Amino acid sequence: MPPSRTEILPAGEPATLSAHNLKVLNGASQDPYGHYFPADPATLNLESNYGPMESDMIGYLQPTTKDTPIEVKGCINKEASLDCRRDYFTHMAPSGLLQEGSDLVDGIYSGADTRKYLPPGNLRRLFGLKDDPDSERYVDLMISAHEANFYVEFCKNKQLHDFVRQFTGWKNPHMLQRTMLRAFVPNSELTPVHFDQMYLRAGPPTSLTAWIPIGDVSLEGGGLMYLQGSTDVGKKTEDDFAKNAHNLTDEERVSAFNKNMNDGGFLSRDTVAYGKETQRKWLIAEYEAGDVIFHNPYMVHASCKNRDPENKIRLATDVRFVDPEKPYDTRWMKVYRPLDGL
Repeated sequence: MPPSRTEILPAGEPATLSAHNLKVLNGASQDPYGHYFPADPATLNLESNYGPMESDMIGYLQPTTKDTPIEVKGCINKEASLDCRRDYFTHMAPSGLLQEGSDLVDGIYSGADTRKYLPPGNLRRLFGLKDDPDSERYVDLMISAHEANFYVEFCKNKQLHDFVRQFTGWKNPHMLQRTMLRAFVPNSELTPVHFDQMYLRAGPPTSLTAWIPIGDVSLEGGGLMYLQGSTDVGKKTEDDFAKNAHNLTDEERVSAFNKNMNDGGFLSRDTVAYGKETQRKWLIAEYEAGDVIFHNPYMVHASCKNRDPENKIRLATDVRFVDPEKPYDTRWMKVYRPLDGL
């Protein structure tokens, strides 16, 4: 597990781990998880796949909470984030994704059938999408965006890489080539419950994930949310899987999609039920262009549906770093393709 945000203080710009830079606090509140309390959860429109989230199951990410992801405010330049967002929606415009006449950087959804714009991969397979020309054009454009120059350059962001080097202490952190660039339209499917090591089993649990919102994400905009103090949950789940993998081949054992796992390769599509089962809250936050959220490979996370009040599309990418001088899952040294086994 990476050190907590209070245990390491890298010097200099672009980001430090001061409380202010990690998250701006809003003063005292009744929130049991700390002082960041932007709104009463009961007033928010938060929805899972199976209905509204229960407000007493919602908390907020805090700057000094132990065993939570690390949100670094302004880790990368805001304009770099907004430029990437504009370029992405320029790239995707032929798919009918955007509201006609809207500013590209705003990413306002067109209001078309949301099923057409599910991310490529297992979710589309589960929904049985095929033989739809508009939807297939969207998929082609979304896949090709992973190799578009604007995105490749964004992933090379020097501020991001410098921060990871300072934070981890690795001499030469290596970003895995397989990255995930996802756009979630309002009222569509959400990110199912999972932890990253499920998909990185061919290597030890030593990777560091950076989840990068590309543009602002409101509290109701479907940003990533984390199960409270869930490193132990992920580790126990993975340990239990290993104990029950005796009936699998070596290839099956490292797959998140083997016969011992849920169809789709995740823990659950029901965030409410999973939170109740583990008796833990889901921690949320509002994110701004330039923020980066880091988490270890056992932290359990998901999202709510995108209910952004301005109908904005939630765009984000997640990239993973490893120490190349030590073992890691080399299957991830290839560009993302849907249903590529990872």
